[in-house]
Order: sequence, then C-alpha cells, then structure tokens
Amino acid sequence: MQRLLSFITLMLLPGMAMAQSITIEALHPQFKFGGAKPTALTSAWFVTIDLPVWQGVSFVGQLPFAFGKLKDSTPPTKDETIGNPAIGLRFQREHIILEAVMRIPLVKNGFAGFIGSLADIDRQESFVPDIVALVGMIKPKVGGGSFTLHPYGGLSFNVKAEQGSNLFTSTVYKLRENDGEMYLLYGGEAQLAVSKLQLNGAFNGRAWLTSGAGFARSTIHQITAQAKLVFDHITPGVLVRIPLDDILLDYTIGLNLHFEL
Repeated sequence: MQRLLSFITLMLLPGMAMAQSITIEALHPQFKFGGAKPTALTSAWFVTIDLPVWQGVSFVGQLPFAFGKLKDSTPPTKDETIGNPAIGLRFQREHIILEAVMRIPLVKNGFAGFIGSLADIDRQESFVPDIVALVGMIKPKVGGGSFTLHPYGGLSFNVKAEQGSNLFTSTVYKLRENDGEMYLLYGGEAQLAVSKLQLNGAFNGRAWLTSGAGFARSTIHQITAQAKLVFDHITPGVLVRIPLDDILLDYTIGLNLHFEL
C-alpha cells in the first residue's frame, strides 16, 4: 500500500502544481461474495485535474486507483492496483460540455480491479485490464437559476491490448486488430441549489452495443442521490448509488472533494 501511494503522489504532483481545479472521489461498493463482505476501507479512488489551455478548452487528467480486502474469505483476499489513467480535452460553454479522453492500460488483473469496475459503471474502463479506451461525452445543461437538468450521452470504444516487447522497451502495448467493444453511456442529473446546499439526483445507464444480446442482458442502470456544500474554493459532497438491475452490487457510498485553485 505504501509503495502504491508513493507512486500515485509522484504522478500527481506535476499536474496539481498547474491545475485550475482538483477533484478527489472515494467510492465504496458494498456486496456479498460467497458469504464474504468487503472491509470498510475497500474502495476505488479517482483524482482528476483540470488545466485550462485555451478559451473554454481544458486539458483533463485522471488517475484512478483501488484497494480492497474481503472479510471472512477463504483463502484471504487482499489486493491493490493503480487504474487506467485518462488524458483528454474538455470543451465547455455555458450550456454544454464536450469531453474526449483516452485511457492508458496500466491496471493489473485482480480483486482490486474488480472493486474499481464495480464501484462506478460510467467509468468501468478505468479498471478493465488490457484495454485502450476511447471515450466521448456530451453534457448539455437545461434550465437555469436554482434548478437545472443535465442529460448526457456518450460512446466508449474499448480496444484490447497485449503486452509485448521490442528492442526499445519491454512493456509496449500492441493493439489487437478487430478486437474492440462499443458501449453507449446515457443518463441525466437534476440539480437543486438551496443557498450553499446542492442536492443532486441522477439516473445512469450503460449499454453493451456489440454484445449481440438483448437489451435486458446488455444494459446496467443505477440511480444516484448526492448532497454537496458549495463554498468559494472547496466543495465537499456525499453520495449513494443503488443498482436497478440484478447484479452482484448492493449499493455504493462515496465521498468527494472539489478544489478550485
């Protein structure tokens, strides 16, 4: 764990020094697997930086990582991993946000990656091993004042990658031809602001377009309730997510902290 945190700190420091905003999220998925449950500290984390590069255009970088342990499991299950970092661009105007990112395959196969992919269905690519993920999102804003709606839609194209070696590096990634999957991301969020308190309710969906299965077998849906306190330079928040489909996950609880620098 100590080595993982040291590596994460070294990766984040250069970006944090130049960032306009930093967001830290911690998500704890609750489930039961063969009678065993995750410990309280089992969680997936996302650290996101936003760096303006031009009028309304920002560089976006995100570093995910996860660690976890199952209580009362035989054999004992404990793991940690860095996720698949994201780099990309965000175009933002008053009533719309466009975002395009690529995820680099660094996550290892194991229990920690499973924890991360279970914690957030919108960002499962953050913890799926051996893929290069290209994700595009559009997020319009409807309404104004104290109540706004934020529908969104996007596509995620995941190309499998394999580790190989050549004369220049021992860990290059070679893309496998004709071995990709496409996902549709969709949903929306309603926001109500009451003084410094912001209440959010969201519906999130993910459809596996290339699965060849029917709608019910290739989609996952969840609802989210969130509360935030919005101050001048810092916004803390809490959330709970509940799946609407019959999957292993019971619910997810989370904490988040947004800094405006």
